[in-house]
Parts: sequence; C-alpha cells; structure tokens
Amino acid sequence: MKHVLIESYKSVKKRHGIDPSKPGAIRQVVVNDAAWNTYVETLAESISSPVDKANFKILAENTRIALAENSFQQINPYEAFSLPILRVFYPKLVAKEAVTLSPMDKPETVKAFFRAFFSPSNSIAKYTAPVINQDVSGGPQVGTPIAALMPVPVSSYDVLATVGTGVNSATAHLERDFRILTVSDGTNWVDVDIVPAVEGHFSSTVSTPLGDDVISGYVDYLNGTVSVSSTTGIVQTMRYHVTLSLEENRINPRVSIEVDKIRLYAKDRVISANYSIHMEQDMRALFDVSIQAELVNMLGQQIALDIDREIISNLIFANQRLNSAAHTSEFTRTPPVEYTWGPKYWHENVLVPLNELSSVVYNDTHMDAANTILTNPLDTAILEDINTFNYVGTSSLDGDLGYRTATVAGGKWKILTSAVVPQGSMVVIYKPVDELKSVFFYSPYVPAVISPYPLGATPSLTILSRYATALVRPAGIAVLNIV
Repeated sequence: MKHVLIESYKSVKKRHGIDPSKPGAIRQVVVNDAAWNTYVETLAESISSPVDKANFKILAENTRIALAENSFQQINPYEAFSLPILRVFYPKLVAKEAVTLSPMDKPETVKAFFRAFFSPSNSIAKYTAPVINQDVSGGPQVGTPIAALMPVPVSSYDVLATVGTGVNSATAHLERDFRILTVSDGTNWVDVDIVPAVEGHFSSTVSTPLGDDVISGYVDYLNGTVSVSSTTGIVQTMRYHVTLSLEENRINPRVSIEVDKIRLYAKDRVISANYSIHMEQDMRALFDVSIQAELVNMLGQQIALDIDREIISNLIFANQRLNSAAHTSEFTRTPPVEYTWGPKYWHENVLVPLNELSSVVYNDTHMDAANTILTNPLDTAILEDINTFNYVGTSSLDGDLGYRTATVAGGKWKILTSAVVPQGSMVVIYKPVDELKSVFFYSPYVPAVISPYPLGATPSLTILSRYATALVRPAGIAVLNIV
C-alpha cells in the first residue's frame, strides 16, 4: 500500500501542483475536483475487481463530503489518512463478497422491490410470482386434475356453467382440446380417448363389462355446450377435459403489483485509542515505527472484522429463525470406520449436501442456486481435498485478514474463507448480479473516517465507520453444519 500511496501523491503533484503528503495540502485536493479525481483514480488503479473499484470511487466521494463537512479552516493530519485507509479497509471486507453491496450517499435510504401476485381466470386466489405449481396464464381448465362428469345422454350440457358465476358464451368459449377420458356403465369405469373432429363432431364404439355401446355427439365450441347420445344406453356417464378460451378477454388472468419498501439506516462503529507523546517519540526513535500508522491499521482491521462478523452472524441466525429444516444439513468430517478410502476421498462427499442445499435455495427463491460459500479456514480444509478446488486469491491482496478466495466444482461456488465464520458452519448463499434479487444488503455510507477525537490532554485517534445492513430474502441462505 505504501508504494501505491507514494505513486498517487506523485501523480497529483505532477498534474495539479499539489502534494497531498504535505501538511494542510489535503484540503486543496478535497476542494479541487480535478485533483481529487486524480487522487482517487490512482489509488483505485491497483484494485483488481471492477466492482470493488467502482464502489471504492463512490465511497471515496462520501468520504470527501465527510472531510469537507468536518473541517472549517483546514483538515487535520489525522483526517488526511481517511482515503488511504479506505483503500486498505474496504477491499479487506470478506462478507461484502457474499452479499449485495449497495453504497449509500445519505444516512437514510429506501430500497423498493416489486412483488407480483397472479390470479388465475375467474378466481380470487393469489399466487406469488414466480408461480411453478399452478397454471396462471391459461384459461380455466374443466376436468383438471379430476375430470368433470357429464351424464349420457344429454341434449345440451353447458360446460361453461360448471366453471362459475359470470362465465357464459358471451365471456368465454371452449378451446379445441375437448376430449373424453373415461365412460361408465353405471358400475364400471373404462378408459377411453375420444377426440372430436375439428368441427366438433365425434362418434366412437366403447366396450364395457356390460356390453358394447356407441356414443356420438357434438361439441359447440362457441357456445360452450355438448350434446351426447348412446346407441344401446349402456353408457350412462362420462368424464371429460377441456380448457376455456380467453378470446373475449373477459376472464383473463390478472396480475397485481405491490411495492415492498426496505428502509436502510446508517449505524456507527467507532474505536478510539489514546497514547502519549513520549511513547510516540520513543517508538519512532528506537524502532522507526509510527504509532499513528499502526493504530490506524489495527483499528481499521478490527472494524472490518466486526462488520464481517455481524453480517455472517445475521445470515446464520436468519437461516435458523426464518427458514425450514430443509435449509440446514450436516456433514461428518471423519469418515465412518468401514470407509477404507481415507479422509481425502471421503471429503469429496461434502458436495452432495452442498448441492442439495443449493437446490433448496433455487427451489424456494425461484431465482438461482446458491453460488457462494462462507467458511472457516479449518472447515475450508475439507473443500481443499476436493479435486475441483481452485485457489484464485493472492496473499498480497488477501493475506492481511486471512481472507482467501477460491472456487469449487468447476466454479459453481465461490469460496470465501475467514476466521470470523464460526467453525463447524458453512454458510451457503445466493449472491445475485441484479440488485432486485438481493438476499442481504450491506450498504456502506462512510466506511472509515479518522479523527483526533476526543480532544484532551493526551493524543487520541478515532476511526468511525457508518453503514447499514438489511435482510431481504432469507430463503436465499442455507447452512451446512460440519460435525
């Protein structure tokens, strides 16, 4: 980070004649749009993730506003470290890689989500979209799942009247999918498959235990009536199936829209440190160590860990409290006594419950399977035994907080490793690309601001982080317990 900061200072000085490293010069950078943009661009240049880079720039602007609002005449030397600390602090957050990151530009904001409810034709029932177990876009089906009964003979059987009040030949017609499924002689049912001709006429010989019969008739698709006759009178009843047409646009299925509003409030995390001038002078003279720099690094790291712990704990608790038992599974780390292939091959079996949990997330959210796993380093050792494990992190970027990134099963899951994840719990979560499909929100407002408060007789240093979190879809979370 030191060389990045030095290069950033050089770029700003060369392009705009301002050296941010000089006391008091950072204010000139803050109030100069061009100099500030150069400062931010050069600091963000080494961030590999395009998403992280874009979010860093948004948060840098929030930090700029905070610096400008907190200073009357000049920006103190402590606050000059705010943007470099943001550059170190922000990419180190582990949990932000597993949830939806949406920076806030104000301390309070509202996220709106549309929710659709479908009502099938001629029904007051409501089904939350997307609907997978009910046909909501077609006309009412008569005879599904149990075929409707029709007496034989009948001169004009009104199929439309069986659907409900208000359905008649003026509002609906019959689709040309009418078919007779079974016939009865009064005692026995016999399966048949009688399909009328295009114009609606039908005639077919049927055999029952009481004898043969010929049933003939006509389907009036326009008026929704059926006439049936029997040659011998053996057939007394038949079951049929037909769908009502929506041609008249009078009984169309409907959709109603509701807007769910999730309000996000910025909350604070603050850590202060006190030290003596004598200690600062002695540490610099004896060991060439800056107490301010070390405190900034430690406090910023701790706040990042605390935010990670908060988010991960919320995910685990939400799964326990709001999800069904299907969202929790178990895997035994130690192979059974009778298993002779050793721990490495046994650990391959962890893919089975992980696949099941991912499928449960897909089934309950109707969006996609879980694609991210948060795990403790001791539990990650199980995943590292899998042949498809692929480490994609770098120690130079991820080593400070023990944060490592990997993939498994050909990239099906992104693996995020952190010591703040409780050992024995793998959090399986769906992280969408589209914000409207979010499972959990982390919305930083002012990620890390440094100030010399509280003011007093001894030097002090405070780091403030402001952010909001919100759970949107608990069904997008699952947990695999490792025992």
